[in-house]
Amino acid sequence: MRHVTCFMGFRFLLFLVAVLLLVTARVTALKVHSPAFLARKQFTEFKLPVGPPRWSGKEYRGDVILVSGTELCPNSTSIGNWKGAIVLALENKCNAVDQAVVAQSNGALGLLVGNTKLPLSEGGIVQIPVEVVPENGWNAIVATVKQGIPVHVSLGHSLNVLRFAI
Repeated sequence: MRHVTCFMGFRFLLFLVAVLLLVTARVTALKVHSPAFLARKQFTEFKLPVGPPRWSGKEYRGDVILVSGTELCPNSTSIGNWKGAIVLALENKCNAVDQAVVAQSNGALGLLVGNTKLPLSEGGIVQIPVEVVPENGWNAIVATVKQGIPVHVSLGHSLNVLRFAI
């Protein structure tokens, strides 16, 4: 009888995990917190297969700063201080993995890139989230920052288990 109870408990646990994954599957990793007019916008970004997993349990929050694509290339001579910021690459002058390595080495918490057709390189260990933002969302964020309005975003998901408590 003990084995049946244990098996039923395991099946219930699997069922619970499946339900939680279905409930949270439609949550996007890019969330704009301010300004309000951008926070209401629906972003359909996708994560590049580098950096921490989407469900790592960490949420990377910061203000968006615009950085020239050439500054994010490994052979760049300019050194930025992007500590605590989410970097938005203005151009794709080099590979997104290379851009992420340069951004994280200069203190960035995350990297947003436009639609990129460049292949991913194998080099570098990326520890920050890298999200590809479609053109309409990318243009909206760039225009807002260029107007001098700070854009505060988060990447990733915090695993707040209390939101699932009944």
